[in-house]
Amino acid sequence: MSTGIDVTGWLRRSAHWLRVEASIVALAVTALLVVVPLRGTPVERLYEQLDITVAGILEHVSPAEHHDHGHDVAAEDKIICVAETFGTDPADVRELAQVRWVYAYFLCASAPPGTDWDFASRISGPTAVSLTAPAEVRIAAAGLGYPDRVRAMIPDNLEARALSGFADKDLPDELRRRYETEISQA
Repeated sequence: MSTGIDVTGWLRRSAHWLRVEASIVALAVTALLVVVPLRGTPVERLYEQLDITVAGILEHVSPAEHHDHGHDVAAEDKIICVAETFGTDPADVRELAQVRWVYAYFLCASAPPGTDWDFASRISGPTAVSLTAPAEVRIAAAGLGYPDRVRAMIPDNLEARALSGFADKDLPDELRRRYETEISQA
């Protein structure tokens, strides 16, 4: 008894379309990986978010708070910063919402628009920043006893890193390029 259905032809046509669909999916996945590469481990991605967050907090600190940290900033000055996270509290966090404190090395530059880089006010060093509202920023005062003041605000296991500067030696150059665009040429 024949049903009139060509099973062999149907399987051949279905297999063809499955190969076409599989090829399209493979191309889409490949394109996605090329266009949007996965960057680093979850902790590295978290630290990248924290770098941006800390720099943003520092850029929006009031002139009075900057003065308290040893950085003279006038009301008309524009402030730009970069930060490089080297630790958090709690230490084993995996999400931004879990972070209470960020420990980072920073560099900020400020000046009125149109000021050349050579005349900008700059400050750098380790900082401890709480991610509360409002954020609390701790920066050790410069001068005699500075390393001891840094050690007092940074967890023991992060002290050596706090006193060693930027691990990414390109960050100061990135800040300078940004300064040239946003302040010098403004």
